[in-house]
Amino acid sequence: MERRAVTVAATLLSLALSLTLTLGLPAPAHAAEPTGAESVLTESATSAENALTLYSGPVRVQRGAEWQDVDLTLQTGPDGVVRPVASPQDLTLTPAGPSVRYAAGGEQSLPWPTPLPTPVLDGPTATYPQAAPGYDLEVEATRTGFVASVRKAGTPTAPPPPLRLTGRAGTEAVSAVDRVVAAAPVTEDAPVPFDTTTQTTVRNTDASGDPDLRVGSYDGVEAARSYLTFDLAPAAGRTVSRASLELFQTWSSTCRATGWEVWTLPAGSVVGPTLRWANQPAPQRLWATSTDTRGNAPACAAGWSSVDVTPLVQEWLAAGATSGTVVLKAADETDPQSWKRFASAETATVPHLTLT
Repeated sequence: MERRAVTVAATLLSLALSLTLTLGLPAPAHAAEPTGAESVLTESATSAENALTLYSGPVRVQRGAEWQDVDLTLQTGPDGVVRPVASPQDLTLTPAGPSVRYAAGGEQSLPWPTPLPTPVLDGPTATYPQAAPGYDLEVEATRTGFVASVRKAGTPTAPPPPLRLTGRAGTEAVSAVDRVVAAAPVTEDAPVPFDTTTQTTVRNTDASGDPDLRVGSYDGVEAARSYLTFDLAPAAGRTVSRASLELFQTWSSTCRATGWEVWTLPAGSVVGPTLRWANQPAPQRLWATSTDTRGNAPACAAGWSSVDVTPLVQEWLAAGATSGTVVLKAADETDPQSWKRFASAETATVPHLTLT
C-alpha cells in the first residue's frame, strides 16, 4: 500500500531544508472539510479567513493552471466506464475489473475471471453484486489507487476468486482483513505529507495506501499504531493561538470510552514507506490523551474527533520545523476493546491540522 503526492516548487525548496521534529494530539469530536472562500497554498494546505489547514495527504489536484478538489465519487461515463470525478491517479472500473494508471508511471489492475455485473455506486465505492456465486466484490477508490475486497453475500458454492493484482510500479499489500490494496509507490524515504499504520500482523508491506489508520488491539495480543506527518512550511512565520488535530473515526470495538494517545518521536526519526512494527521508533513524548470513541453503533456513530495540540504546533513553529509527525496509539495496547479505526488521507475525510 502506498501513496503520496508532489508538492509545489516553493514547498519542495523549503522541504529540502526540512527539520523534521515530531510531536502530539487527541480529544472530543467535531471538524469539517474546509468550506467557503479558500486559498489553495499547496496540494495539501488551504487557508480560509484566519484559519490555515494542513492535511496529511493531497486534497487538491492541479489541472493545467487550475487547482481542483480531489473528489473520489465514482460516476459512470458516456462510454460506460466508471471513474472518480477528480483523482490524482487514472482509475477505471470496467466489466474486466478495476485498473489504475499511476501519475508517476506504472499501472496495476485486478482481473476478474468472469465479466462483472453493473456495479452499485455509493460515493467512492462500487459494489458488484454476486461477482461470484455467494460473493460481492467491493472496490473503493482511493487517492493513490484502489482497495478491493470480497464479501460473503448469500450461500457460496465455491471459494471466491483470489484477489491478485497484475501490473508494475505499484505496491500490493494485503491488510489484516481480506482485501487487496493497489497504491502508487512512495518514492521518498521520508515523504511529506504522509500517514501510515504499523501493525503486528502486517509485517512485510507498506500500509500507507490503506484507507484505515488503526490503533489499539482487537484481541489483547496483536496491536497497531498510526503515524501522521504534516507539511509545516505553509505555516512558517505564523502566530498560532490555537491548533487542533482533526480525525474522522470510522469504527471502534465498543461504545465504551477507551483511551488513545498522541505522542511524538525522537528528533531525526524517519517515518516513511519502510516503517513496520518491528522497526518503528519508540514514542518519546506524550502530548494528549482522548477517550473519544466512535463508530461502533448509533449511540456512538462514526464522526470527527478533535484534539487540542496548540502547545505542540507552537513548539514546532518556534523551532523552525518544516514538518511534524505524531504517533497515535492506544492508552492500553493489551485491552481488546481499544481497537479503533480512523480515516487516512486515502479517503474523503483526510486527517488535518487546523491553525488559527
